[in-house]
Amino acid sequence: MIFKGIFVYQQKYWHLMKELKTHSLYIQNFAISQSRNEQHLNIFLAITSSTSIAAWAIWKDHAFIWGVIIAVSQVVTAIKPFLPFKKRLAALNQLGDSISKLSLLAERDWFYVAEGKWTEHEIHSKWADLKEKSLTAEKKCLGNLTLPRNKGALQKAEEEADLYFVSTYH
Repeated sequence: MIFKGIFVYQQKYWHLMKELKTHSLYIQNFAISQSRNEQHLNIFLAITSSTSIAAWAIWKDHAFIWGVIIAVSQVVTAIKPFLPFKKRLAALNQLGDSISKLSLLAERDWFYVAEGKWTEHEIHSKWADLKEKSLTAEKKCLGNLTLPRNKGALQKAEEEADLYFVSTYH
């Protein structure tokens, strides 16, 4: 009965360790996505602001199209300070660092869990500490900032985590 109990807690810890690694990779992938969005927006604004007036003068036949592009560029420039990309990116970078540290901590302690060096109570305590620290990091880093779900980033993170655990722990 004791062996069965320890095995349940080992599994519980293992799942949390995988969750933390996946979460860390998801945050990293999501941050990359946010950075690309902001970069694309900045490139669009740079191109439209530097070429639209010249293009308008050259291609007078398409003056309406260029007028629309300039108008859109001006609207985007006006609303850009209210777009969440920079805020999200800063929060994601901070959260990513915190979750990565927790993931490493979980992996460091996995030896004691896997080898049966800790009791059920010790494993549960470590598991609860990691969960609590993860929630605290999210609250601290995100505050009242909400993040949309990014299915592509999540799927990639799950694949990367699976590959990591297969190659690291067989």
